[in-house]
Amino acid sequence: MDRGSHLRINTINWNDLNIFLEIVRERTLSGAAAKLGVTHSTVFRRINNLEASLEVKLFSRNPDGYQLTEIGKEVLTHVKQARSHVDGIHRLLDNSNSDLHGDIYVTAPHNLAYRFMPGYIARFCELYPSTRINLMVSNKKYNLSRLEADLAIRATSTPPMDLVGKKLFTLQWSAYASAEYVNKHGRAKDLTELKQQQHLLIASDQSLSKLPAFAWIEENVPKDQIVMRCNDLVSMSSFAQAGIGVTLLPDDQAKPDLIRLFELEKEITSDIWLLIHPDMRQCSRLITFRDFLMDNFRSDPLFQQYGVVDP
Repeated sequence: MDRGSHLRINTINWNDLNIFLEIVRERTLSGAAAKLGVTHSTVFRRINNLEASLEVKLFSRNPDGYQLTEIGKEVLTHVKQARSHVDGIHRLLDNSNSDLHGDIYVTAPHNLAYRFMPGYIARFCELYPSTRINLMVSNKKYNLSRLEADLAIRATSTPPMDLVGKKLFTLQWSAYASAEYVNKHGRAKDLTELKQQQHLLIASDQSLSKLPAFAWIEENVPKDQIVMRCNDLVSMSSFAQAGIGVTLLPDDQAKPDLIRLFELEKEITSDIWLLIHPDMRQCSRLITFRDFLMDNFRSDPLFQQYGVVDP
């Protein structure tokens, strides 16, 4: 590397590399800005500064978004490696912290977060006031290796090999409808009747189509029986409450004004896992919080009521 290259690297604002990575992931300035919590103009200015510092064009600006140039692809390889090393240092330092003081970032699916986590977190904060819990409600798979979260509550039958975790429970699924719908359209007793009696169904969009219950709908039910699609389970249960149709839901979505028509086959279940990065297995506050969540979830009357299979 010549002296000019050294000078260019020394002028880099390393915070700009995060901007660079988010533009690569999102492909738009607005998407990167939303992800980072900054303005569009900030992202625009910072990426221009980075390109000026390196004296290269990292992106070509196309109508369908920002595309990496050839040199940009090479830079990306090195930035990913640098980011991975920096994240590893952060995990090493955090993992060596033996007290309970500090932040924990936890991500959970919508219904588990809305219905159960507030009470659990309130009790935990009473016991450990020096630990601050930050909850990110999303079905998105936050990257624990990149420190996007410290702990993930995730529905999966195949946990990622790069994470370690404990299975919380297996959650049963059932068919649900409102009393209004049942009075008007009758009540199916199984999936076969659901199809044969031509019940109206609330299904998922593409984002949830791999879940076994919704894969069954796509493979077995005529399209004209599907009256609407939703991209999350909470909205499906809400529309079922409104009497629009029958929907298939995990039993944590059960509500007093929804009728549980029948339980689905044992193959249609959701395994719920608590996952952490292996580098964080010695972090006292994270392990304490993980074990606290496990105890609270497993002893919750709602899960016991709806036949959760304890691992």
